[in-house]
Amino acid sequence: MTLTMIGWRFSDASALARRSILRFIRSPDVIAFSVIQPFMVLLLFRYIMGGTVPLPNYTEYLLPGVCAFAVLMGSATIGIGLAEDLTSGVADRLRVLPVGRSALLVGRALTDVEKNTIILPLIGGLGLIVGFHFVGSISHILLAGLLLLALGSAFAWISMTTAIVTGSVESTQAMMFVTALVFSFTSSGFVPVFTMPPWLKEIVEINPVTHVDNAVRTLTTTAHGPVGHNIALALIGIAVILCVTIPIAIRRYTRYSQ
Repeated sequence: MTLTMIGWRFSDASALARRSILRFIRSPDVIAFSVIQPFMVLLLFRYIMGGTVPLPNYTEYLLPGVCAFAVLMGSATIGIGLAEDLTSGVADRLRVLPVGRSALLVGRALTDVEKNTIILPLIGGLGLIVGFHFVGSISHILLAGLLLLALGSAFAWISMTTAIVTGSVESTQAMMFVTALVFSFTSSGFVPVFTMPPWLKEIVEINPVTHVDNAVRTLTTTAHGPVGHNIALALIGIAVILCVTIPIAIRRYTRYSQ
């Protein structure tokens, strides 16, 4: 594949991403829901359940987990949008145009990064309202943001793979909502790992969301931990997800679009 062809395919994907992100920006209700949902989770754990967690500053511990939760829930909608494209005829119209076969998928993946780039600062601002204080340097905060975006990208490919396999908006929505909850609540995002039963700790330790939570927490708060180790494990987990889901999604979509 020549550089020119790569440029054309990236241009196709960028155009489709622009279409999706414009629809997102022009829907204030969607943006509001994307922020309100994790903010409600933040308030629930901060003020109702926070007293049961044996930590001196639970808000400092909680916000990184809520940011990861927001990213996962936002990325779940990428598959829902793809399922709508598949069922509404958008994918069929693209089939007869000189557009790269994978452009719709890559465009949706780019949309996920753009959406989460909008949502994460809003969640961070709401965190300040409930008492969170950013301690890390600007470079540390940006690195934490990049880790969250990478996690969202991996989850977006899970979501798109689910959409292509099921071919249904309703099935994709139901499956991805459950999947986002499982990934979020079997991590260290909301409660410390040492409070969990031994059998659950084994699951939590292999969950890449756990290592993203821990790395973001260390980068942005006064928490201490092996940040490099957590970043490495998080990136390995994200890479494994991408290596599994991207080929499956592209292969299944190519068959669908033939």
